[in-house]
Amino acid sequence: MIFACREAPSNHLVVGRIEGISQELLIERSVLKHLSRYRQLTPWSTEAGGQLFGTIDTDKVCVAEAAGPYAGDDRSRYRYRSNPVAAQCAIDQRFQRGLLYLGEWHSHAENQPNASGLDDDAMRRLIANSRLNSNTLLMLIVGRTLGVDGLSAWSIANARAYQWQLQALKK
Repeated sequence: MIFACREAPSNHLVVGRIEGISQELLIERSVLKHLSRYRQLTPWSTEAGGQLFGTIDTDKVCVAEAAGPYAGDDRSRYRYRSNPVAAQCAIDQRFQRGLLYLGEWHSHAENQPNASGLDDDAMRRLIANSRLNSNTLLMLIVGRTLGVDGLSAWSIANARAYQWQLQALKK
C-alpha cells in the first residue's frame, strides 16, 4: 500500500523540524482538516482528541491519518481522555493497513496552544504503559487559530519533551 507521504509534496501542508535532528515531521493536509473541525471556538466547546497514524523512516515522520474523538471519551473544557476501547480499535485497524500508531492529538481552548503539565504527564504514562514501535510519541495540540499558528507539535522521549518548529508549506 502506498501512503500519501511517499507521494507528491503538495499533499503535505505542514513540515516540522527540531534543531539538531535530521528527521522532518510531515503532516498531511487531510489530518489538518480533521483536526481543525475540533477547534474550541465557543465558550462551551470541550476538548477533543484522538490518535495519530503514519509512517516513520530515517528522513521523516509522516502523519497520514488522525482518528477520534469517540463516543464514550472523557471530555471537559480543559481535559480530554480517549475511550480506551475505541482508541485501541483504531490503532488495530490502522496497523492492519500498514500504518503505525505515532501518538495523540487533542484541542486546547487557546489561540496558540502549548503543552501543559497534564499533557506531559499523560504522554509519559502512555509511553511507560504501551507497547510501541518507537521510543518516542508525538503529541499534536490544536488551538483556536486556524493553520500552523494554531498548532503545536511535541515529541516525548527519554523523559523529555522536544517541540517541533512548524511551518506551512506553499499550497
